[in-house]
Parts: sequence; structure tokens; C-alpha cells
Amino acid sequence: MSILARFRRFRKQLTWRLAWDMFMVYLAIINVSLILFDLTYLWLRPQYFRLLPIVTDVYDPVKGIEPHPLTERYLEIADETDALLPAGVSPVELAPRLSELRELSAQIVTENPFERSGQTRSVIRLQVGAKDYLQREGTLAPSDRSSGEEVLELFWSLEPSPGLLPARSNFFQSDLRPLLAVNYHRAYDLDGELVDKFWMIDLPFLLIFAFEFGVRWYLSIRRSNLSNWFLFPILNWYDLLGIIPVKQMRLFRLFRIGSIYVRLKRSDHSSVGDDFVTRTVKYFTNIISEEISDMVALRILTETQKELREGTHRRIIRAVAEPHRDALAAELTQQIQEIFTDQEIRDQAREFLDANLEQAVESAAALRRIPLPDALLRALVTTIGQALFDSFADTLAATLSSSDGQETLERIVGETIDGVVVGLTEGELEALVQEISIDIIGHVKESVAVRKWALPDKPSRVLFTEDLGAD
Repeated sequence: MSILARFRRFRKQLTWRLAWDMFMVYLAIINVSLILFDLTYLWLRPQYFRLLPIVTDVYDPVKGIEPHPLTERYLEIADETDALLPAGVSPVELAPRLSELRELSAQIVTENPFERSGQTRSVIRLQVGAKDYLQREGTLAPSDRSSGEEVLELFWSLEPSPGLLPARSNFFQSDLRPLLAVNYHRAYDLDGELVDKFWMIDLPFLLIFAFEFGVRWYLSIRRSNLSNWFLFPILNWYDLLGIIPVKQMRLFRLFRIGSIYVRLKRSDHSSVGDDFVTRTVKYFTNIISEEISDMVALRILTETQKELREGTHRRIIRAVAEPHRDALAAELTQQIQEIFTDQEIRDQAREFLDANLEQAVESAAALRRIPLPDALLRALVTTIGQALFDSFADTLAATLSSSDGQETLERIVGETIDGVVVGLTEGELEALVQEISIDIIGHVKESVAVRKWALPDKPSRVLFTEDLGAD
């Protein structure tokens, strides 16, 4: 096979692989969307029932939802009564239906048929709505303490006047009927569980995901050592859990979207990761992260300013310095002893002294007035200076080597440390340091408070705008 043919074959494989991955991404998104719809269906069903009744017509059988017999009968009799009122039917003919409505009202208040559908508040709203209407009608006084059953019984009666019934019926149809119409009853299967046929919708997705998992496992075995065949399901545990046909495992399929997205993003033949959606999400994610980090930084800086004003830094410096004072003094004393007794340092200091003594002879006017030849004067000054330096160095080394000298030096170092600590915690220096520190933090807070993402000349914002225009 020629190189060109191999290249075409490889390119064709990449195209098919990319198309398959894209298909799996969209399939996983659709599946997860259906799962979320199923999980929230019972919660949102009242809104679907009122705004999109076609959704409840299609999906109610999947969840085993049926009209509740009690509320359905109640609505049926109420509708029949409402249809008879415009025809001028006599009160005698209305009496059987009104009597049944009163009986059903009492049964609704007693049994609460809304409880199993999670709409218990509808019973209360039914009673309160009827009571409020009767009070506006003037039949009940505002201070009336009648029970909900008594209110509904009066509502579906001809008291105090038969002429009030049509208006009550109209109010029921417009305000109270929706409360009963949205109620439902769920059937049970032979195992005593609530009917839920979502598995029939989920099964095709599950079979495709299982097939795709098996193919990937097979290809992984072919590309690697056969002895490691068991590692694939371990490394892809989220996919394995997602294809288990159990309701609680369905949300693991969210990980499938993420894993396929990562594969597409790594591919050189895919624009995933550089597409409009990804750039938009990344842009707003950066805004949110910047806002949160700025809030945290401002909180920390404000607390730091507060602690400085309250003098917390003084307590911290003292708490840190005092326990380590003796050890610090001993270490500094040891360092000073080594500096003054080290022969290499002493030789370097002597060389520096010799150079300065040469310059002193030339620059010092007092030395030039001495009536001695220049060569003799230079030798004399150098000899005296070296002798004095050697004497001072020997005396200092001997003093520092003695126990008294060491104690004296350690006391001097300790007092110096105490002076530094006092200077940082008391007096004018402490106040100046505190003021400068607070001002610095204030300027930092002003810089942090600037919303950099909103600046017109921010590079990332310019690039994002250009990208949007290119798309």
C-alpha cells in the first residue's frame, strides 16, 4: 500500500472517530437532559399542566399518572352544575348535584387526596379561597370561625339566596377548579412500586452506551498488553457505573460527557475547546473567579488593616521575639566571635587597612607637616597602624574567647535585640511603620478593587471580542 493510500485511510479513520465522538457527546447530552427532565417532572408538573398541557398528556402515562377519582368526580359534578345554571334550571333539579358536591367537599377535607401528589397546600387554598369569596359576598362575617368543611358546604348551597349560586360557580371555575384539575393519582405495579416506565425511554441509550464501552474496551486490549485487560473498567469506572441499569446510577453519565469532551479537545482535528461556547464559558468563568478572588483579597487586606490599627502586630512581634531571644542572641554572639577570630577575615581587614594607610599619608595634612622623609613617614605610619590593628585584634579575640567577654558580648547583643523589638512596637518608629503599612495596604486595596475584566484595553477582553466577530 502506498504512502498516499495509507494517509487517506488514516484520515478517513480520524474522520469517522471524530464523527463518532461528536455523536456520543450529543447522545449523552440528550440522555442526561431526559434524566433531569424525569427527575424534575413531578415537581414541575403543575406548571406543565397549566402552560404546556401536551407535555403532561404525553408523559403522564410514563410515570403512571392518572386523574384522581375523588377530585375528578368533584370536577365532573361541578361542571354539570355550571352547565345547568345558564339554562334556568329550578333549585329542585340542582339539589342532587349540590348535595353530592357538599359530600365530596367533606370527603376532600377529611381524606386530603392531594397528599400523595405533594400538593397538600391545595386543600388549604380551596378552603381559604371559598371562605374569602363568601366574606366578599357578605354571606360570612370577617370574624367567622367556620371550619373548611362548613365553608364548602355553605358555598355549594342555595343559602342565603339561590341567585348567588351562578356567581359562586363562576368563581369556582376560574379560581378553584385549577387546584383540583392538577391533582393526580399514581398507579402501582405488581411489585408494589409506583409505575415508572422511564426505563423504556432510557433503554436505547443504555444499549448504545454499553456497546460503545465494549468497543473501547476491545480496542484498548488490542492496543496494549492483554494481561492488563482488567485496567480499562477501573480507569473508566464512571462509564461502567453509568451503564448499570439502576435509577441511582444514571447521573454518572454526566462524567461520560466530560470524558468525551476531553478526548475531542485533545484532538487536532476538532475545534472543541476553541469554539464559541467554550470561549464564552471560559470568559464568564474568569470574570466570576476574578470577582471572588478580589472579594477574598479585599477581606484579607481589610482585616490586616484592622489588626494593625488595633496593635495586633505588636503582640505578634513580642510573642515571636521573646521566646527566641536568648537563642538568637547566642547565635549572633557566635557569629560575631567567628568574624573577629577568623584568620582569613583578619587578613582581608589588614589588606584593607594597608590600602587606607597609604592614602592617609597622602591626604592627611597633619602627617605632611611632620619633618620626616616621605619614605620614612610612610613606613612609620604603616608600621604603627599595623601594630595597633594587630594589638586590637589580638585583644578583641582574647576577650571574646574568654567567658567574661562572651557574656558581655551576649548581653550587648541581647540588649540590641530588645532595642529593635521596642523600636518596632513602641514609640515614634512603631507609629511611622504602622502608618506606612496601613497606607500601603490601602493602595493595594484600591488596585484590587478595580474590575480588570471590565477595562476596555484588557487583552483577554479584546481577544474575546475579536473571536466573536470572527465567528
